[in-house]
Amino acid sequence: MRILVRFAPIFLFIIIFVGGGIYFSCLGRKNAFSLISPVTAVIPSIILAWLMNKNSRHRKMLDFLHGIGHEDIICMCIIFLLAGAFGEVTKSIDSVDSMINLALSFISAEFLPIGIFCISALLATAIGSAIGTIAAVGPIAAELVLHAQGLPVALSMGAVVGGAMFGDNLSIVSDTTIAAISSQGADLQKKLRLNIQFALVAGLITIAILWNSASVSSIVKNGDYSLILILPYALLVILALNHVHVFTCLVAGIAMAGIIGCAMKENYDIISLSNSINVGFRNVNGIMLLSLLIGGLSGLIGNDAIGDTTRAISAWISKKSRLSKLPQFIIAGVASVFTVLLANNVIAIIFAGKIAKGIAKNHGISSHYSATLLDIFACAVKGLLPYGAQVLLAASIAEISPLSIAPYVHYCYVMLVVGIVFIMLKKNEISEKNSPR
Repeated sequence: MRILVRFAPIFLFIIIFVGGGIYFSCLGRKNAFSLISPVTAVIPSIILAWLMNKNSRHRKMLDFLHGIGHEDIICMCIIFLLAGAFGEVTKSIDSVDSMINLALSFISAEFLPIGIFCISALLATAIGSAIGTIAAVGPIAAELVLHAQGLPVALSMGAVVGGAMFGDNLSIVSDTTIAAISSQGADLQKKLRLNIQFALVAGLITIAILWNSASVSSIVKNGDYSLILILPYALLVILALNHVHVFTCLVAGIAMAGIIGCAMKENYDIISLSNSINVGFRNVNGIMLLSLLIGGLSGLIGNDAIGDTTRAISAWISKKSRLSKLPQFIIAGVASVFTVLLANNVIAIIFAGKIAKGIAKNHGISSHYSATLLDIFACAVKGLLPYGAQVLLAASIAEISPLSIAPYVHYCYVMLVVGIVFIMLKKNEISEKNSPR
């Protein structure tokens, strides 16, 4: 109970952020869970943590600043900035449209649900944003329903959300991936290789489900695309798979996109590139500021509280020594519970990260495995929440109830099952000896 009291500031944040969303939902407000900014909601929590901290005012301020300046938080923020810039630059040179049109060119009518899922997955992997993917592909999917016989709109939008969560989970520029690897001190390439094992199995099962989900007959009109415009995404993936640091990957991707834009796009020059980068930076200001404030909140709460929680969980796990997979399930459960409570998988990973890292260290679980579990379960659970931003956006685009979409997000259901099975069967990845810092 004493440990729970020490985490009262976090519970206050949950009450304000999620409670506000529920309240405005009852009032019938659109996008109810977006009306209260998480950046604003965390301020009262910081005030409460400040009051609960028994140190002097000077020491409290140092705790707060040390939390903000933690190397994991700063690293996360820099990656957020670079990822935002990459996303905006590629968008400004029409690379996103080329990605969509290229995928559509390979789809025939009978594979339309599968095609919608694959387009969303491909785009989300490239741009690292589930919301951005749904915003881009959602209108296309909703329009295709009007010209397709036998394709329910809820199924179409469910395929969009599922594909978006697939890509968001795997993308090296996704904020969830960044948060997961940063919070665990994990190696990006090792995390990616392990994550692919989970995601590909779940993706193939989802495709099999979609194959039998609807009988569609329609003609898809293809738009123009350029393979050159897709090169920045290809470069990003190639560099990442060859163990190049994520900073270098993103800078190289931005540079290539800028060069292609200046060479191919009319009226696009170095000033346009600079403006796009600036807009990309501004787009991630919210999540970056939130990360800094949550770091400060963690500093005020103190490492002792987080350490006590981790030790308490570890002691309980030790009593269940026969259950060798329990630590992994605890990490998955912590990520899932925080996601349900906060309706935001990035914030959930940031909050759950220190607890998960402590459990992983105490029980010999590699950092890239714990990062993978955090990312997988947070993304899978988020894609199923009717009050989550992804489902709400898809519902608003198609003008249907979010409750009608949630049952059709097949990928997220499958991902949860696959994740549980993998935890039970996986016998390696349980060594921290060779894991990076």
